[in-house]
Amino acid sequence: MTYLLKNVHLLEAPEGERTDVLIRGSRIDAIAPQLAAPEGAEVLDASGKTLMPGLINCHTHAYMSLMRNYADDVPFSTWLFERITPIEDSLTNEDAYWGNLLSIMEMLRSGTTAFVDMQMFPRMAVKACADSGMRAHITRGLVGENRGDESAKLRLDQAFDEMEYGRGIGANCSFGLGPHAIYTCGEDLLRYVVELSEERGLPVNIHLAETQYEFDSCMEKHGMTPTAYLNHLGLLDREILLAHCVYLTDEDYALLARPNVHVVTNPASNMKLANGAAPVQRMLREGIQVALGTDSAASNNGLNMFIEMRLLSMVQKAVTKDALALTAEETLKIATANGAAAIGREDLGAVEAGRTADLILINEASENLRPLYNRKASLVYSANGSEVSDVFINGQLLMKDRELLTIDEERVFFETERIAERYR
Repeated sequence: MTYLLKNVHLLEAPEGERTDVLIRGSRIDAIAPQLAAPEGAEVLDASGKTLMPGLINCHTHAYMSLMRNYADDVPFSTWLFERITPIEDSLTNEDAYWGNLLSIMEMLRSGTTAFVDMQMFPRMAVKACADSGMRAHITRGLVGENRGDESAKLRLDQAFDEMEYGRGIGANCSFGLGPHAIYTCGEDLLRYVVELSEERGLPVNIHLAETQYEFDSCMEKHGMTPTAYLNHLGLLDREILLAHCVYLTDEDYALLARPNVHVVTNPASNMKLANGAAPVQRMLREGIQVALGTDSAASNNGLNMFIEMRLLSMVQKAVTKDALALTAEETLKIATANGAAAIGREDLGAVEAGRTADLILINEASENLRPLYNRKASLVYSANGSEVSDVFINGQLLMKDRELLTIDEERVFFETERIAERYR
């Protein structure tokens, strides 16, 4: 399909400057004023709208939207082991499919065009992405003590099967290995993940240094920080996403400042579960690559990256007592270009000819954005996601004028409510 966006404002353009953008197939074909519409193109009047790269949610668990508002106002250990895990253990694959679609609906509506998922139900996230057109980087959550552990073997088999399944159905997905955390994976299993990552060319996705308890336990058990422990095992030599990284020592920063290492900060989840705030300002100063995630709807309790951007910037200003700690421009870069780099997609994260067309249109006629003195500041500090009017992924129009084109919303609501009745 070919689309011509007329009279749109680019986020990086001077105020008042309008242009046209031609999307042909999966790519941005041309950007220039007064472009002629190719034969068969759908022409969209984008007057009064800003075009920007889609937001990239670099850490979540999409099936967990089924647990939204189910386990609130409890300590982290209670939340995870007493409230969330029992529900996870009772969900079916079909349940997880509908939970994934509910999450994808929320992400599309608030301008997210790709997400990184650590999932527990093989094929369901991939199928939901294939059915909706959403982009995702999928990792099967791994737990176990060693490579011979039956649970670990089963999950690895499921992970590799899922990769073949995704390629077979043409899902808009990439894949990696997802050891859950250092407290749920033994040393031998983590070393095996390093070997598999190298043999198969797969990136790694893991939770790290999320809680004080995790930090203290690692120091007691291994005599080193969680970050140093991963480095000791060779994981920091792989292409890797590290979710959270709230608890770091001075020595840890140098270990993380590598081009293959991407820290994913999740401010809302860290605050809600009383785990603190990741030292993002210092990470950036130390040369660490930082991306942004929401974590799950069970711990956030949403998947809205506009809200996450606002929290990210404001929390850094608050904890450092520095109003310049994280500017709107830096925050937008973290949520777009840095996210693209984190998932190995340098063709995303910018509006330029030749790039893949993962794009969103922002309705400027939103009272909470006016007056538009500074577009970037308005998007980070004033937007709430409802301003997103249209969403393109891989050149496909998935939402037009707030209407989702590839998802039966009523069916998703019906199915997720049916599932929720079991837990009420």
